[in-house]
Parts: sequence; structure tokens; C-alpha cells
Amino acid sequence: MFKLLATMILGRWNSLSIESQKLVQSYVEKCLFCEQKKMTGIHLYQSLICTDCEHEMLNTKTNDIKYKFYVQKLKNAHYAQQRRQA
Repeated sequence: MFKLLATMILGRWNSLSIESQKLVQSYVEKCLFCEQKKMTGIHLYQSLICTDCEHEMLNTKTNDIKYKFYVQKLKNAHYAQQRRQA
């Protein structure tokens, strides 16, 4: 339901008022992996992992080259969180 609403809102972006655009922007974040702006997913520390990347990550085998990419991005998110807490 929320995904459908988000698609409808983003599809009519130019017709939204400035206040509505600001409200929508507050829910749009850049995905840790694909770096696209998304509204849905999970949060790890202060980073968003979009639903598509979450699904792809969970279905990646450990011998796949993408596995190393995901591990490195997750480490970077962890180190960034540690720096914020210091």
C-alpha cells in the first residue's frame, strides 16, 4: 500500500505543493547499495537498504562477486556509525 502511494506521489511530483514536496523528500533516502533514492526498505544504523537490494543481498551466494561488494558496504556503514558515536 505504502509503495503504491509513494509511486503515485513521485509520479505527480510537479503537481505537488512545495510543502507536500518537502514532506515527501523527508521520506526519500539514498540506498546504501544501489544509491538510488527510495522510500521503502530497512535501516541499518542510519543507512537505508532498499527492498530490492535487500532481496538481492539475501539471495546472493557467498562465492558470488557481489557478496564481497555487500560485505564491504556493510562494513563501511558500521565504521561510519562508530565514527558518529565517537
